[in-house]
Amino acid sequence: MTLPRPANAVPVSRWRSRPATPVPGQRDDGTPRVTPGVYLLTREASPQFARPITVRVIRELTDRNSYHGWAWIQAYVLDHNGDAVQRRELFVRPVGLRPVPPPSRSRARSQRLGTTGGDR
Repeated sequence: MTLPRPANAVPVSRWRSRPATPVPGQRDDGTPRVTPGVYLLTREASPQFARPITVRVIRELTDRNSYHGWAWIQAYVLDHNGDAVQRRELFVRPVGLRPVPPPSRSRARSQRLGTTGGDR
């Protein structure tokens, strides 16, 4: 004897199963994790960055809930010399973070002193 299905029953095929092993570099929902490094944040990362800023990401704050495709990060805002000027917690889209090479300390130092690399 088969029991009747309730009218609001959801077919089993609609439930997505989680992968048995987590994919490295991704969250459970498939969005990428933010790895430490230097990034340029523009409007692609969040509408709040109408003026782009360069940041050094310390870590992603995984203990905070966020919307799908968004993440909380802790980062230092960098000035044109590559020096940290402010520590911030930012709400960003990881797919919008653009990796940039960290400013060369020797180049930044020589620019502050008003010399070029070859004048010695």
